[in-house]
Amino acid sequence: MSYDVLVYGPIFCDLIFTDLSGMPELGKELFAGDLTLALGGSAIVATGLHRLGARVGLIADLGNDPFSRVTAQLLEEMGLDCSLIRRHPHPLPQLTVALSFPKDRAFITRFKQPETPPDLAAVLQAHPTKHLHVCSYLAGIETPDACQIAHAAGATISMDPGWDEQALLDPRLRAMIADLDIFLPSRSELCHIAQNEDANQAARQILDTMPHGMIVMKNGREGAESFLHHEQKCIQIPAIPVTPIDTTGAGDAFDAGFLYAYTMGSPLKNCMRIGAVCGGLTTTAKGGATATPTLKEMEKWLSKLPS
Repeated sequence: MSYDVLVYGPIFCDLIFTDLSGMPELGKELFAGDLTLALGGSAIVATGLHRLGARVGLIADLGNDPFSRVTAQLLEEMGLDCSLIRRHPHPLPQLTVALSFPKDRAFITRFKQPETPPDLAAVLQAHPTKHLHVCSYLAGIETPDACQIAHAAGATISMDPGWDEQALLDPRLRAMIADLDIFLPSRSELCHIAQNEDANQAARQILDTMPHGMIVMKNGREGAESFLHHEQKCIQIPAIPVTPIDTTGAGDAFDAGFLYAYTMGSPLKNCMRIGAVCGGLTTTAKGGATATPTLKEMEKWLSKLPS
């Protein structure tokens, strides 16, 4: 089977606590007003693409532990293609606890690395794709030659690194970024990688190492900006005007919208506008994958925005 996009990276079972009065303090108990169980990690990107109508496959791993079983059930309920997910006969807990507030969130994650990475070259040979999206630094460090594998298979490649203070400075990750077609970091991730608090300077520093790539930086309520070699000024897209309930997965939902449009041959500015719609709408419900829009919902919102 061939795909429009293959999404490669860990799937997390997200436990999202909302309606919180503040952040926890040692020695004190904090009660949440609500709790949501949802798909996290690469499954948010895959769900977003699937709901827009893209043919999407997930390259990931699940074990036989309770969290993996719940994740498998949620994937099935979403109607996602799970044929490329490896199932392991042992526990492989991949869990994120999110403390979510309307304007931001904090995470605690437990990730169990599989003993061996997937054979990415074999997967792409058996399942041709237009594009490979590497979801998180975990997958990037696990398969640092993913760019060469994708390009050899005739596919373009992108990555959203996610946050980890040490991993973002890993030389293997920096080497991989240099070969990407599209780099999709948040503002904080980009500045940390470049060790520069000025986002524009940070983007130009990283872009100088990417001879054939572009950077699309997500900046929450400020929208998104893209940086290209042949353009001195960045392209800026505002966030859509919604009232956020849970911001978990907004960046992944942006990625899904952007990559859907990109693989359909849409101009860069329109890719960013669709990304902004998808990222914004996913914050209007609890759970990153829950409110990712359908194609009709996205197009309805897109028609309201200035061109």
